[in-house]
Amino acid sequence: MSSEELRNHATVVAALVALLVFILNVWSQTRNRRIENLARFNQVHQSLFADSSYLATNLKSIEDGTMERDLKNPTTEARFHLVLLEIERLATLANNKAVPRSTQFYMLGSYAPTILKLMTRIERDSMYWGLARGYLEGIAVDSERYAKLTRAERTRFWR
Repeated sequence: MSSEELRNHATVVAALVALLVFILNVWSQTRNRRIENLARFNQVHQSLFADSSYLATNLKSIEDGTMERDLKNPTTEARFHLVLLEIERLATLANNKAVPRSTQFYMLGSYAPTILKLMTRIERDSMYWGLARGYLEGIAVDSERYAKLTRAERTRFWR
């Protein structure tokens, strides 16, 4: 084998190694971005259910279906609007495909219908809450579909 052939073979091997490194790097960056986006989603989700948050202080009434909004209480109204702002953050992540849809409805699906019911007609019709409303409606629909699945079918959403 001549030195030119060896050089050609070495060039091919080097190109293959460079391609492999590139593919591994892309895979690693994609995985890291996915993990970072899940962390962002979890952070917003956790703020929705922080100890003194609107949802956390009303969990029992949300779960038993007796949750009602006190429109005359400015403190709770401000806290409810903070919930809607956090929902908008989740919707922004969702619209940018930062988090799989299955993760979104699995983590928020049981609360979406209640939050929707708590929104006033003015809030539902407002262009400023359209993002939050649309997101909650989509999550509620997906959750209804999820509820109809068997336990075995649901396991694919648990990762």
